[in-house]
Amino acid sequence: MSEFPPYRLDIINQCLWRARAGEDEERIVLSPKAFAVLRYLVEHPGRLVTHEEFLDAVWPRTHVQPEVLKSHISDIRAVLGDHSKKPIFIETLARRGYRFIAPVSRALSAVLAHPPVPAASQLVGRDRTLAELRECFLTMLRGERQFIFVTGEPGIGKTAVVNEFTRRAGAEAADVRIALGQCIEGYGSKEAYYPMLQAVAGLCRGHGGDAVVQILAAQAPTWLVQFPALLTPARREALQRDIQGATRERMLREIGDALEAIASRSPVVIVLEDLQWVADSGRLGLGPGAPPSARRPRSLGR
Repeated sequence: MSEFPPYRLDIINQCLWRARAGEDEERIVLSPKAFAVLRYLVEHPGRLVTHEEFLDAVWPRTHVQPEVLKSHISDIRAVLGDHSKKPIFIETLARRGYRFIAPVSRALSAVLAHPPVPAASQLVGRDRTLAELRECFLTMLRGERQFIFVTGEPGIGKTAVVNEFTRRAGAEAADVRIALGQCIEGYGSKEAYYPMLQAVAGLCRGHGGDAVVQILAAQAPTWLVQFPALLTPARREALQRDIQGATRERMLREIGDALEAIASRSPVVIVLEDLQWVADSGRLGLGPGAPPSARRPRSLGR
């Protein structure tokens, strides 16, 4: 547990506590990603943490735009009462990253009183939800598509449950491909299909990514052209000529065909986080072109 008065970062319970004169501490709940960003800053005080380091630490193997990190930093500053122009906690180093400038101390007494809890015990009461997720996963392995919502109040551990599920899924089926997409408030509407683009980028960079790129080239050129780092300039120019006049409906059709081809080689699990920020299902690629099985959602966890 780390302290930077009047706050202390509770790693075990994944929350922030604020001391109040003459009163009990106030518990402040951050979103899982905002907490991870703050934790990384606090664990590396006094030095520059670059944008690239943040992305590798908090969003490993996931394509994330810079605005995502900026959004979480803004949320953290709002909670801390910090200001970018006159920072007390988080200093912005233009075009490079951020630095945590407040003094940080380690609360040894709290560590001794509350030893680290094994990862499995942090998910108390989630066995039933994890069992339901595994049942859906096994059904998917038998060839039947599954579309699942994990719902509940903010801060109750939905992300922790999904992370544990994906960890177990990866251990149970070695060939499964797992891709992640993040829906962001205020940014989802600025780029069509942004969370799905993140997920597809993760598939391209993951194990067997070359095969995914080949499938995109054949089945979904309107999606492959979104990833210039995967293409030579000549190949990208040729693709752009081929897809001139492409519509969103074509993108929906192509990604459906591509995912079908990818899943025919190995199981695919796509996790889209914070769907509440996406009002129009078409932005996710789940509009009229989605398969019928994607229209029968199940709600797990509360």
